[in-house]
Amino acid sequence: MGVGAYKRMIRFKQLMALSNVVLLDNPAAEGSRNFLEGMIHKRIDKEFEDPDEEEKEIIQEIKEKNLRFVERISKQHRNKDPYNQILANVREKDVHLFYKFADATVDRTLLEDLGDALKRAGVKSTTLYMPFIPCQRQDKKDDGRVPISAKNFFDVVNVSFGKTLKRFVTVDLHAPQAQAHFDGPVDELSAIPQFAAYYRELLKEDLAKDNVMVFACDAGGAKRARYLSKLMGGTGYFVLADKGRPSHGRVEKREFFIPYNVGGKKLIGIDDMVDTAGSLAGEYEQDIEGPIQFLQGLNAEVYFASTHHILSQKNGISAEERLRRCGAPALFTNSLPKKNANYYQDNADFMTVLGLEYDFAKAFYCNQAGESISAYLLKREKALEADKLNFVVKKSAEGLYVVEG
Repeated sequence: MGVGAYKRMIRFKQLMALSNVVLLDNPAAEGSRNFLEGMIHKRIDKEFEDPDEEEKEIIQEIKEKNLRFVERISKQHRNKDPYNQILANVREKDVHLFYKFADATVDRTLLEDLGDALKRAGVKSTTLYMPFIPCQRQDKKDDGRVPISAKNFFDVVNVSFGKTLKRFVTVDLHAPQAQAHFDGPVDELSAIPQFAAYYRELLKEDLAKDNVMVFACDAGGAKRARYLSKLMGGTGYFVLADKGRPSHGRVEKREFFIPYNVGGKKLIGIDDMVDTAGSLAGEYEQDIEGPIQFLQGLNAEVYFASTHHILSQKNGISAEERLRRCGAPALFTNSLPKKNANYYQDNADFMTVLGLEYDFAKAFYCNQAGESISAYLLKREKALEADKLNFVVKKSAEGLYVVEG
């Protein structure tokens, strides 16, 4: 069936918008560059179904000339001063910068430099995609003489990019109100629908028997647990523990509350980030069990999902080792870069990683073509709730799993 005149006009307008794109990333994001490029190309093909011969030619030209990541130089002088240069024309272009944080200090400095370079090069606009935004745990003044680092981060980025900064796109903020730190549009995507799709496939037999529940480790994760439960088809959920933190990375007091009989159940824990994993998987050096061991002791089979796998070392034990010892399969996203080339393969015995590229490709298209991301997210949620989502879980060559649909 041919495309009507009005729709053809809209499609041409969207294609012209895509022809003004420059794709840019930072060194920490290079690991998923080819994968993201491929997803963006697939998204364009999906959005422009049944193209005529003229559209086919335009789409192919756009893919080759605009939808490839441009090169840039990012290095340090001998005294550690940074040097950065973008090796492509960006004057009056719509730049889409995909950015990850391997080293918070180094990558924050690079981000400021890239923002200043783009601003001085006369870009038309910059859309910044940061699946993980640092400093989000310091989002309020909860003691004397401490900064609100979450706001300071946005302030510095605002100054660096200036009026060219059009929009932020991120995934699962530590606190949604952090969006107020940027005086512009913020698209907060969520990995929870992908988690729901993954677990609905993995545990479909148990779901049919009403044998799956969702839990949050503490009150701060209650909304995430409720959301995952909703997308899993209305499974029960509960908040497991009340905990107090006398200082960062340390839990002083924890009390577990179980409102249900969980023996024989499949339980899925959910949180936005895992750092040392001490309050989740226990502190073996102090013989303190975490919520996972507690639930396992009640004869439950425990799984755990978290968007941001920070995974730091504490008391000489890595977070990976804590999670490996506790025996609960962990599900993360690639919001942070791999620690080394074989990281996913080396930890595949307990860790599964979902790629965010499918959603980012859709967000990119919506932002450049002027379509609604909210409509896409709402449609996917409704399909998940109705168990009608035609999703496919695929494993890529990089060791990532991707939920498409």
